Amino acid sequence: DSSPRISGSERKRVLEANKLAAAFYKEQLNGPGPAQVGREFLKQRGFDRAAAESFGVGYAPDEWDALSKHLKAKGFTDAELEMAGLTKEGQRGFIDRFRNRLIWPIHEISGDVVGFGARKLASDAEDQGPKYLNTPETPIYKKSQVLYGLDMAKKDIAKSRQAVIVEGYTDVMAAHLAGIPTAVATCGTAFGADHIRI
Repeated sequence: DSSPRISGSERKRVLEANKLAAAFYKEQLNGPGPAQVGREFLKQRGFDRAAAESFGVGYAPDEWDALSKHLKAKGFTDAELEMAGLTKEGQRGFIDRFRNRLIWPIHEISGDVVGFGARKLASDAEDQGPKYLNTPETPIYKKSQVLYGLDMAKKDIAKSRQAVIVEGYTDVMAAHLAGIPTAVATCGTAFGADHIRI
């Protein structure tokens, strides 16, 4: 494990930043303007507002620093936001990692938000980035050890002694809404031994 060790207090700050980021994105999804594209995307795939709400789906505004500004006003530092994987180094300082994307918070089994998955909404001409973008590996987010939806599915998985592994965030939502509450997804990575252990 080559990732840097962090202190308990740093871990707490990073988890808190993620929690507030999830709330910020969620609020943005119900906002005016570009968020409409995100709501349309969900609607076309059969997800209503209640479904988006129950999975905490959000929207990252099409701005360089909407989230950073929001969290810095709450006392977070650039170093903390970068450690959480919420920002990255731009040409003139730090910029938000996710912009103009639908956002899914990724929870660890305890329910804490440890990262995010984000889907591009703009055309390829407008946004050359990958279709799906995840939080990078951080001291609290190891994609080989996280299954999306596990916090919601764990009771049913334990009860039925089975898990349904699907590919993406919307697949998990669709499965749960179709009455398969044991569905979980790998976060943009291959299904491996660590996942099986979890």
